Amino acid sequence: MEHAAFVHNEEQYIVHNPKEVTQILNDLIKHKSMIKVSFNRGADVYLTSIISIDAKAGVVYLDVGVDEEFNRRLLASNQVVFIKEDGVKIKWTSTHVAAVDLKDGKAIKITLPKDLIRLQRRDFYRFSTPVANPVICRIPVPDVLNPEEETILELTLVDVSLGGIGTMVAAPLHPALVVGQALSGCKIGFPDVGETNLVLMVKNITEIHVQDAVTKYRVGFEYVEPSRGNEGLINRYVYILERQAIALAHGAA
Repeated sequence: MEHAAFVHNEEQYIVHNPKEVTQILNDLIKHKSMIKVSFNRGADVYLTSIISIDAKAGVVYLDVGVDEEFNRRLLASNQVVFIKEDGVKIKWTSTHVAAVDLKDGKAIKITLPKDLIRLQRRDFYRFSTPVANPVICRIPVPDVLNPEEETILELTLVDVSLGGIGTMVAAPLHPALVVGQALSGCKIGFPDVGETNLVLMVKNITEIHVQDAVTKYRVGFEYVEPSRGNEGLINRYVYILERQAIALAHGAA
């Protein structure tokens, strides 16, 4: 297997889990995603798609170009970058590409990547969290009556992204929930993934009037320099929600 090549601001979005890497590549097959192949320092580029994956053998097969001279340069390259750019960005690197003959024709073969980059766009698309089984964010804050002790705020998530979370809070707002306030030790138990321990910064507070004259607030939080382990948990949970949203959309079609 081969490691992904990345720049500094992509490092936090590397997926290391072999099963997740394989699942992401299988999703590219399922959705017939086009992948840009770049080599020769970006001088040579073409579009391809994944034909199949042999996880046991640790190889990936992709469509080959029609230009023989182009293919010769591709096979001679010692660093080839594969990028899916539309929607969620997927990126990985291979140091060796081989030509093979499959039953349906010629193809190129690469080693199954050991890790890859899965990067949401910077506006961070938000995915709604379950209503029936809500996800709770627990935030320790100083007790109003006894500042030397802590109380735990339990906020219900309404959405989550790679950049932060949205929560719904009933009035009155706790004094600690002020825009710009950083709160440490925040724990979120993401179903089927694990529990995070995060520093969250309050980014925005929106007043919402619901039925029976009840006032609630949507409080948006941003992750503050999460550790790689916490980033991995967030990334995995967002990926689960994304796949559920795609499945729901296809089921409704």
